Amino acid sequence: MPVSLEDRDLANQHFDRGLSFDMRGRLAEAISEMEKAVHLDPEFAEAFNKLGDYLLKKGQVKRAIEMFKRSCDLKPEIENSHFDLGCAYAQVGRFSEALYELQKALSIDPKHYEIYGKIGYVYLEMSMYGEAIENLKRALVKDASDIMARFMLGLAFLKLGQGNEAQQQFEKVIEHYSNLIRRKDRYAEGHYFIGRSYHYMQQYDKAVEYLAKAVEYDTEAIDFHYSFGMFYSDADAFFALAESQAALGDRQAARLSLDQALRLDPHNERFLALQKTLY
Repeated sequence: MPVSLEDRDLANQHFDRGLSFDMRGRLAEAISEMEKAVHLDPEFAEAFNKLGDYLLKKGQVKRAIEMFKRSCDLKPEIENSHFDLGCAYAQVGRFSEALYELQKALSIDPKHYEIYGKIGYVYLEMSMYGEAIENLKRALVKDASDIMARFMLGLAFLKLGQGNEAQQQFEKVIEHYSNLIRRKDRYAEGHYFIGRSYHYMQQYDKAVEYLAKAVEYDTEAIDFHYSFGMFYSDADAFFALAESQAALGDRQAARLSLDQALRLDPHNERFLALQKTLY
């Protein structure tokens, strides 16, 4: 059934209000407005895409995927919808589908160089380290400030046993976030990625210092943290802290941190594997 001009106009008003609420950090209201927009205009591809973005921020990844898919179906020529769908697929471990959508996005806009970093991340998760490094380096050639690509490149080098190359990347990640935390008060995400970088460099005392701050600076309003194309959950932060505490030999502290991680995500296989080594 065709959408009336009145409904289309009203849908656009809800869309604009949703954008405004998101800019003010009022995510629940932003979601509500976008839901009203797509209800009034089921052909509103941009609203479906934004609704997917907001649901992703709330950790509702499966529902976000459905919104991104709807946006792609309505307007398959929009590169950003395929990019967002690919990123969402990657977040839930659907890596083959993620790769397909990211490559589709790149075919639509070959100058969206950020996509190379995401493709590199997917290859890293698929244990295809050579392909990961190739794409991550390509992203950094085009944009040396792509901190996600740099962090993932460090991990890829580490997987291949190239410790010196990995350390160079992690040091740049630490430098980047250190500059930010000097300007941004109680910046949980910055402390988290500095802490993870120190962990991978085997400087576990510094890792614990920064990861403890990441946990301390977290707020109840945020369950899933996004930073420069990377993400982690509150449970991941507690797990990372537990992992570094265990590496330092502080098993009691590690168990307490891991208990918090398992309370939030009781079926996570990585968390359960660490639990077996601590108890």
